[in-house]
Amino acid sequence: MKKNYKALFLLLLFILSGIYSLASTVLILNSYNPGLSWSDRELEGINSILEDEESINIYVEYLDSKRFGDDNSLNIFKEYFERKFGGFTFDVVIALDNNAFDFVLSNYESLFLGIPIVYTGINYYQEYDLSKLDFVSGIVEIHDIKETLELALDLHPTTKNVYVVVDNQTKTGELFKQEVENDITPQFKGINFIFLTDSLDQIKQELDTPLKNSIALLLAFSKDIYGNFYDYTQVEEYMGEFEKLPIYTTSSVYMGNNVVGGKITSAYDQGRKAGEIAIDLLSGVDIKELPRIYFPDNKYVFNFPALERFGISIKSLPVNSTIQNKPPSFYENYPIIFWIIMILVPFSIIFIYILREDNLKLYSLLNELNEAKEEAQSYNEELTAANEQLTSYNEELMSQNEEIESSYQEIEQLNNKIIHLLEIISEVGDEKVKVKDFFQKFLNTLIIEIPEADYGSASIIEGDSWRFLATLGHDINGLKSLDLKKSYAFIVEESKVLDSVLSLDEERMPKDVLNLMYKFTKPIKFTLLKTIKIDENRDLNISLDIKKGSDENFSEESVKFFDSLLNVAKMFFVNRLRTQEIKNAYTTFASKLSILAESHDENSKKHIYRVSELSAFFAEKLDLPKEQVEKIRDFSSLHDVGKLFVPAEILNKPGKLNEKEWEEVRKHPLYADNLLDDPYFETARKIALYHHEHYDGSGYPFRLRGEQIPIEAQIVGLVDVYDALRSKRSYKKAFSHREAIEVLLHGDNRTKPEHFNPKLLEILKRYEKDIEEMYKNYEE
Repeated sequence: MKKNYKALFLLLLFILSGIYSLASTVLILNSYNPGLSWSDRELEGINSILEDEESINIYVEYLDSKRFGDDNSLNIFKEYFERKFGGFTFDVVIALDNNAFDFVLSNYESLFLGIPIVYTGINYYQEYDLSKLDFVSGIVEIHDIKETLELALDLHPTTKNVYVVVDNQTKTGELFKQEVENDITPQFKGINFIFLTDSLDQIKQELDTPLKNSIALLLAFSKDIYGNFYDYTQVEEYMGEFEKLPIYTTSSVYMGNNVVGGKITSAYDQGRKAGEIAIDLLSGVDIKELPRIYFPDNKYVFNFPALERFGISIKSLPVNSTIQNKPPSFYENYPIIFWIIMILVPFSIIFIYILREDNLKLYSLLNELNEAKEEAQSYNEELTAANEQLTSYNEELMSQNEEIESSYQEIEQLNNKIIHLLEIISEVGDEKVKVKDFFQKFLNTLIIEIPEADYGSASIIEGDSWRFLATLGHDINGLKSLDLKKSYAFIVEESKVLDSVLSLDEERMPKDVLNLMYKFTKPIKFTLLKTIKIDENRDLNISLDIKKGSDENFSEESVKFFDSLLNVAKMFFVNRLRTQEIKNAYTTFASKLSILAESHDENSKKHIYRVSELSAFFAEKLDLPKEQVEKIRDFSSLHDVGKLFVPAEILNKPGKLNEKEWEEVRKHPLYADNLLDDPYFETARKIALYHHEHYDGSGYPFRLRGEQIPIEAQIVGLVDVYDALRSKRSYKKAFSHREAIEVLLHGDNRTKPEHFNPKLLEILKRYEKDIEEMYKNYEE
């Protein structure tokens, strides 16, 4: 019986292997590395065509030629390819971009003989004599630089300078630069072309303060003169810093919000075309029957935010242009309100029209009666009575008509109020909205909806202090400069209208403070005021003012509306306080977690705070945003949290670790990656996962190099080494500050200056006295 089962199993395995062997095999050879947005989009385009075909087995290989494109690396890849796919036959090979296509052509006879080759994304296809290659077909990559530049100059007719952002270190960049220099610039006489080819620092130096009447043309920047490699996304985000300069491009991978646009070549569309050609070949079409070259259909694409920023009308763009990131219409934002208006307005118009027709009929009847009066005086009294009755009826109908028109106006006003209220309520839970901005908008809404009011203010009473958050009409900067106490504030728990409110403050404020209050506020006739209790320690004062000399008074309806709308202000403040409490809880948890991690080995609590403060010091000197500096301060202490999962006997072992123990220690960044998987801890995760990576690529766990390492991890990595050198361990004595600086700047048997970002070493060298002082303070 067992023999029968075994025979059946082998038969089934044979059938399945036979079915699998019938499937077509496609090799996609990528010039670059995974994560590079251009080739990733090409691959997505190919997969969108091939993924629906169940009978296709797809293999993807990466040359990684932007980082390892020398002859030695290509020979190593060839040897790897021969070993991996020796004796293996592909039905179609798809080569993405020039380097992969070059590799296939160079090794066609030895590796790919007889296999149809499909290429995509090939720049400057004229370098290849494709007409002689009867085994290839594909779509070339054409960048419409001239058309894009002509359009940009039409949209900016005063342009005198064009900054061309293109590297001179990659084959693509060199070819782009040659095309612009040899073919483009001679056609645009009177325009000064400035090439930015060296580094991101050079780009920033030039574009931070560009020449007057300038635009930028972003073509390709993948590698700088120092050998640093940049992804398209990094460059696109970096160029987004220069919002005052119109930026145009020819490539879809640079089409972020801050780029105006251009005649764009699409990696995704080219990938789809390559996939379609591959499907034809797998269906039995002979590649010799296909065209050697397909040309892309580049289209004009623009970003709506950038068009608005530079005042470019959509009507001035080419016909059939694509507009990205256009904001939603009123209907998309408020569909319910839109349909209410669409239903009410026609209904009201029809109703008014019917009444108007009735009135016209009555007027006609009156005319007939008057004519009858002239013809028959004998019936004068009877007709007069009838006329009076009809006139009364007409007046009643007219009155009803006026009421309906008034009701329609009230509905319109109510709709506007609803829209304003929805805008305010939508910002209650938005953490990005600043307190001062919310209350500025809140006061604007109050002034619009309460027409009697001319000015307004919002202030907060916390503990014994009182300060202003926002004002309308009054001098907010002056009011914020005052040192105000809680006892100065006028507090009313119910909405109340006060006459000359500042005169009521004379008993509570010192004279000098009162004089400044008069100076920074407009003259007031009446004030509508209410104090809202937020919690035991906070009260919110909201007031609206009628200017002195006005004939207006606050109506009872306005007071009720004011009172009801203040609940929105309370909701915003309470929500903001709860959000801050949650953030504080996260920060406290992070602090305790870091203490727990450090207590796991022989490091002290002082080590945690030294690393936090020194890391924040370096971040400030790099001019990082304030919010990022604070995140580095809060989360740098978690850099070794992964050591919680490393046995303490290994961490605190005297003497050298063996290879197995050292391998366990090197896993602690990966342990931290699993522990810090909450979005709030993203900064902490980057620090913990990458702080042992070295700038020269010799670190662990991923051997990243240069700007591939997050800047937070670069900072903490240097500070951690400095603190470790200064600290006594079971296997070493503590170094002096001078000894530690020498090791970091000049190296020893374990540490090299190449391990660190040169900018950080420059800060270390320049501010070493401040660093030494900070270290001493935390020692004491």
